[in-house]
Amino acid sequence: MAVRTSFPSSRPSLASDAPIGIFDSGIGGLTVAHAMAQAMPAERMLYFGDTAHMPYGDRSAELVRSYSTRIARFLVEEGCKAVVIACNSASATAKRAVQEAVGPEIPVIDVVAPVVEDLVRRGVEHVGIIGTRATIGSGIYGQSLREAHAREGLKGLRVEEWATPLLAPLIEEGWQDHELMDPVIRSYLGAAGWLDGASCALDALVLGCTHYPMAEQAVRRVVGPDVELVDGPAIVAKAVQATMADGDLMASPEYSLAHGHGFMVSDLTENFARSAHRFFGREIPLVAGGPWFMA
Repeated sequence: MAVRTSFPSSRPSLASDAPIGIFDSGIGGLTVAHAMAQAMPAERMLYFGDTAHMPYGDRSAELVRSYSTRIARFLVEEGCKAVVIACNSASATAKRAVQEAVGPEIPVIDVVAPVVEDLVRRGVEHVGIIGTRATIGSGIYGQSLREAHAREGLKGLRVEEWATPLLAPLIEEGWQDHELMDPVIRSYLGAAGWLDGASCALDALVLGCTHYPMAEQAVRRVVGPDVELVDGPAIVAKAVQATMADGDLMASPEYSLAHGHGFMVSDLTENFARSAHRFFGREIPLVAGGPWFMA
């Protein structure tokens, strides 16, 4: 049977004091969870890291949809008032399936659309995207950016995408500060044709995997100071905040702060515990559970 959380269920009323559900294939979504906690300190979160099946970037689209819909249903059954897909691979291949799985009453926020909207609003022209094979293979960023530019009647967009499949596993292993990260990143960006000696030809680089902000310092050393590294987690957190406000789902501080967040993983690992501690500044209670957990 699945392990239950301590969150009181808000179903079917969808009370604003219910938690926000957020999931990723592993630790990467903690970058989004941390940004959400900073932007919305009154909100509770129930985070699910599917560490037993990571990385999603090397899985088929069908399998990612299957994992994602099962997790999303589980989060809603636990009383979550919204679902945040804190995974680029799942956002690229499974958002529609997740929305259908949880129903129209539950807002579903992905990590791609808010970043695209932000880039278009600011008129950024030469954009590079790095991500997993699943994200880059879907073409979701390039297609969405081109469609948005066309709708706004904008011209001059140049968007290039490049798969960087080694980065997420290295970060998942806690190697984001390892000396190997710089040459790996440099090799990828050089192969993409974005590097010219010590300079980078891009205006902005989207870290199209929620793991990648953990290696932001290494990326910055490679691209130099003149390229904007798009802060995806912060942009997504603002989008979630706007969705909660628009749906009259903002939490009341008195109730939410008394209950705190919940963190659940399908396979409890020491590395996940270390990463969670680093991002939230304190040790957090991790629970092995979710839709695949058998007691």
